[in-house]
Amino acid sequence: MTKVEDQSGMVHRGPVKNRSCTDIFCLIIFIAFLVGWGIIGFYGFTLGDPQRLLHPTDSNGKICGVDETVKDKPNLFYFDLTRCADPSIFITGCPTPQVCVKSCPTENFLAIASAAEKGDELIKPKLKCKENVTLSQFSVKQLVDQGLCASYYLQSEPIAGRCIPSLTNMTTDSIIFSNPAVREVPIPIEDIVNGTIFLAQLLSAGQTFDRIFQDYSETWWIILIGLAVSMIISLFWIVLMRFAAGFMVWLSILAILALQGFGFWYCFTRYTELKEFPGGNNQTLAQIAFTTNLGTYLELKETWLAFVIILGISMVVIVLMLIFLRNRIRIAIALIGHASKAVASLMSTLVFPIFPWVFQVLVIGYFGAVALYAASIGKSTFKVVGPDNMTTTNCSCTSVIDSVGTCIPLGFEQICSGQCPGAICKFFETGGNFYVTVLQIYNLFGLFWGLFFVSALSEMVLAGAFASWYWAFDKSRDVPFYSLTNSFFRTIFYHMGTVAFGSLIIAIIRSVRVLLEYLDRKVREYSDTSCSRAMMCLCKCCFWMLEKFMRFVNRNAYVLCAINGTGFCESASEAFSLLLRNVVRVAVLDKVTDFLLFIGRLVIVTSVGILSFYVFTNRIHYINEYLPPTHYYMVPIITTVLGAYFISGLFFSVYAMAIDTIFICFLQDTEMNDGSPEKPFYMSQELMEILGKKNKS
Repeated sequence: MTKVEDQSGMVHRGPVKNRSCTDIFCLIIFIAFLVGWGIIGFYGFTLGDPQRLLHPTDSNGKICGVDETVKDKPNLFYFDLTRCADPSIFITGCPTPQVCVKSCPTENFLAIASAAEKGDELIKPKLKCKENVTLSQFSVKQLVDQGLCASYYLQSEPIAGRCIPSLTNMTTDSIIFSNPAVREVPIPIEDIVNGTIFLAQLLSAGQTFDRIFQDYSETWWIILIGLAVSMIISLFWIVLMRFAAGFMVWLSILAILALQGFGFWYCFTRYTELKEFPGGNNQTLAQIAFTTNLGTYLELKETWLAFVIILGISMVVIVLMLIFLRNRIRIAIALIGHASKAVASLMSTLVFPIFPWVFQVLVIGYFGAVALYAASIGKSTFKVVGPDNMTTTNCSCTSVIDSVGTCIPLGFEQICSGQCPGAICKFFETGGNFYVTVLQIYNLFGLFWGLFFVSALSEMVLAGAFASWYWAFDKSRDVPFYSLTNSFFRTIFYHMGTVAFGSLIIAIIRSVRVLLEYLDRKVREYSDTSCSRAMMCLCKCCFWMLEKFMRFVNRNAYVLCAINGTGFCESASEAFSLLLRNVVRVAVLDKVTDFLLFIGRLVIVTSVGILSFYVFTNRIHYINEYLPPTHYYMVPIITTVLGAYFISGLFFSVYAMAIDTIFICFLQDTEMNDGSPEKPFYMSQELMEILGKKNKS
């Protein structure tokens, strides 16, 4: 560490000023990766067409209302809605011929019955048929039997570009048609209704989104006020932590002990009552075995005895921890108060998290755009769909079908109708080839590495700023000006490689976790055994713990890198050794800090949530005249609560980083200094009193 003397000769330690670049090779790899990610984005933006994913596509892969031949036909019509009466349509789509039409049907219509009454020539103009079908060459019955035209259609409304039938003109067992001769025809009404319901559930979200958007446009200013309130409460809580951290911790501990004591007394009272009651339930847990009626268990004295034992043991454990760890809890509280003073001294740190958040939003936006465009790269794929609504390869029409069931839609019905009865050549997906899969994997890894890189950069910048504050002997005079700005430029100029190294490790672990989730789903599909489930669960648990551990190591490595200017491996090794030598202090501080931050966020989010609930449900009468009506009052409430959680997270992430940084500095302070004039302690007077140390004059 550097030593800088002021006019009085006092030695100060702080972030090293004369430092060199660290982990340059990792920075080169990261830059090369970003270049590759940019090339993938250019490739996707150039060759992709997201309209294929956003607009309805007919059975030939043409985009309704977009492609040149169907530009005047923006709506999608389904030939047979009974084929849609299956929950699998949410994944595979409805396996019935689909064509683009100018407008959705405005009446109920039966093709063959109407033709029998009025003749083919009058009915053919009303038919909904596939593209390039010559109506004059066939009768209405032939057109329907060969699947060239729909056998019926119902009065429909366009929802998200799809023709969804209206159920208002249906009875429980028939559909009312406008033609008196076919007014009540016994067609499978239940399947049609089910198919309509499934499609409506899939597509009617458009109207809901419109109403939600309208609610946002009317209540945005109230939501902003709610977010401002959450920001004020967050600032107030940090100030409160500065002056009352100890009081809040001890009060919480006493409250927990009081609640446990009351629970112990109540459970013991219930146990003695059931034990002494002569006509009580004498059954045991073994005799009852399992029942969904939880009240049965509460009638057993064994249940209350178990509660007494559990509460008694937990109380004893907490009391013993307070007795043996009371000094370390005092240190943790003092460090938390120290961190509050640091945050109050460097108020710019409370605004800084907004900038990494903006960059993370940009990373997510770029990932989403690349994923959308890449998913639409390539040619349209068509597969044979059998009568059972599943893709099938049991079709011998090899002239237009390959070995995996991929088919050519043009002329499929004419060529393969005899060999594949009931099957259709249906549009399946766009793209889906090997190269697109590789691009999507690269893009997903880019998302992980980009997000973790921005997060790591933020942590190192804050660590450098708070370390500068700690290693100032006189906090009112010696704290460097523009500590946050200086730390930011130090990190940018010297330690981007270290940030890239640490974030790469977390990105790799997260990618492995995603791969394990994918493998777990595949294993459940093909070999769902107890052994396979246990192995996958064990693997996922191990990598979850590994990610938590590496995040902890990385965070402390960034602190030492910001202070000492060392590379990632050296900083991580030194930080791990330092924490291992103080493992009990680490555990106590970590749990106390987590508890306080949890209480803080809970108070902020709950307060804002209750306030917004009373506002948007018009329960505060004197402001009702200023509030606009809403379709879904829960939409602005949920938005305000989520925003409050996010804003409190921004403030408390700074607070948590301040605690971690000052804790590392405190451990270094206790090991490197002895209180002599040459090596004075930089900790607060309160901490020195707790440790029984003092600076010698």
